[in-house]
Amino acid sequence: MGQVAVVIKIMPEDMSKFEQLKKDAVSLNPYKMQEQPVAFGIVALMLTFVVEDGAGGADLLEEKASKLPNASNVEVVSMDRL
Repeated sequence: MGQVAVVIKIMPEDMSKFEQLKKDAVSLNPYKMQEQPVAFGIVALMLTFVVEDGAGGADLLEEKASKLPNASNVEVVSMDRL
């Protein structure tokens, strides 16, 4: 089995708590974290993870991210083999 890069997009509930969302997201141990402007001052948090290729890896990450305080919407936007 190889490794897979999984990118998860997290939309904040409230932009006034965006910095706290970023701090909480660090607990998920992402490989990379970026901000992506969406519209009208709203910014999404893009987290990249490197995980072993296997069933349910991305789903587990999505589930953990959705439990973050101040996370409104969480979705897996891409999965690429490394």
